[in-house]
Amino acid sequence: MVNSSFDSSQPFDPTWTTPTFSLQERDSRWRRVREFMERDGVDAIVCLPDTGRHNRGNADSMYLTQLGENQELVTTVFPKEGEVNAWLSRPGLWPTSNWGVRIQRAERGAGARTINERLHELGFNKGGTIGVAGLTSTLTAYVRQQEGLANWQSVEMIKSNFPKAKVISATPTLGDARFQKSEEEIEFLRKGVAISEKLIETVREHGRIGMAERELFGHMMYRAAAEGSSFPVMLGWTSGPVGNIYHRLEQPSFRNFQNNDVLFIEIEGRWGGYVGRTDQSFFFGSAPEEYKIGMEMTIASFNQVQSAMKPGVTVGELIEAGIVKGMGGQGEASLTMHGYGTGDEGPLVTGSRAPDLLSLEMKEGACMLIKPSCKVNGQAGFGNWGDTVIVRKNGAERLGTRLQELIELS
Repeated sequence: MVNSSFDSSQPFDPTWTTPTFSLQERDSRWRRVREFMERDGVDAIVCLPDTGRHNRGNADSMYLTQLGENQELVTTVFPKEGEVNAWLSRPGLWPTSNWGVRIQRAERGAGARTINERLHELGFNKGGTIGVAGLTSTLTAYVRQQEGLANWQSVEMIKSNFPKAKVISATPTLGDARFQKSEEEIEFLRKGVAISEKLIETVREHGRIGMAERELFGHMMYRAAAEGSSFPVMLGWTSGPVGNIYHRLEQPSFRNFQNNDVLFIEIEGRWGGYVGRTDQSFFFGSAPEEYKIGMEMTIASFNQVQSAMKPGVTVGELIEAGIVKGMGGQGEASLTMHGYGTGDEGPLVTGSRAPDLLSLEMKEGACMLIKPSCKVNGQAGFGNWGDTVIVRKNGAERLGTRLQELIELS
C-alpha cells in the first residue's frame, strides 16, 4: 500500500550524505534522457524495484535519481516532462536526495501497485507509451540479463491497469543515454578504480603463504569500507595451484594459500554506486617462467587494445588487436571486455562473434573494462590483468595508476 506522505520540511543534509552529483549533472542527464525518449516515442519511463546482481538491477533508477546505492528497493516514474517521483521504504530525506526528486514511502516489492496512482495522474488511462526499464537487453545495457529483469507480474499489472497505453522496453532509450559518460560520472568511476587499487595493495601487504583465504578477504572488505566504498563490493575470486586452478567464485574458499598457488581477483571499487574495476593476478611463491611470460603477453594484449581504442573503432577490430601469441605457439592472450558504470553495461566481449556485436562502434565517453588473459596449451590461468578505461576523442585513458605487473607473495 502506498503512503503518499512526503516530508518536504526536512532539508538535504550534506553532513549525512554519501557521494552525490551536482544539479548541473542532473539537468544535463535528464535533458539527455528526454531527448532519447522523444526519439523513441516514450512518454514516461518506469523503473521497477530490483537490485539484481550486486545491485546492478538498480542501475536505471540510480541513473535517473541517484537513489538505490546500497541495494534499497527503489521504484521510479520519470515522465517526459514534469516532476520525477521515487518510492522507497521511507519517505523524505535520503543520503543521495539532493536532486529534489519527490520521495514517498511504498511497500517493498510492490512496484506496479506503487506507481498506479502516478501513472493515472499522468493520463495513461487515456493512452500514451510507457517504457519499462530492464524489460529487454541490448548490446549496451543489461548484457547479462538477455531476457530482461523486469518482474513479469508487475508488467502485466501495468498493462492491465492501462489497457489504452502502449507498454514497451525502455532499455534502448536508457542504454543509449548511459553509454556515454559525463565528466562527473568519469570522476566517480576514477574514484572507484582508486578504491579497487587500494584493495590490491591490501593483498600485497597482507597476503602470505599459509594464510586462510577468508582472512585475506576480511582485510579487503575492511579496506573497502575505510576508503568510502559503496556496498556490496563484488570480488571475483579464482584461486588454486598453478596449472590447475579452481573456477571463479564470488567469495573466498575455506582453503589456506599454498606455495605455487595462483590468486586472480576481479575487484570492484564502488564510489557513489559507480563501479570502477581492476583485475590482478597474484602468485604465492616464485612464479615459473611460463607464468611470467603469460603475464607479459596479457599486459601486451591490454596495451594493444588500449592503443587501438578510440571513437569509431569496432568491437571486432579491438578483438583482433588483443590477440598476442607466444611460447612457440603454446600461449595466446586474448581480449575480454565489457562496459562499466552502474549496472551490467556493454558491449560484453567474451566469446561471441555475433555480427551486430563485432560491428558495434566505440563512442567518446564510453567506459570499458579491458581485461585480457592468457592460456597455455588451451588451459586458462596463466595471467590476468585489467583496468577501466574511458574512450576519449583521441584514444583511451586508463583510470588506474598502478604498475602493470605480476605480484608475487611469500
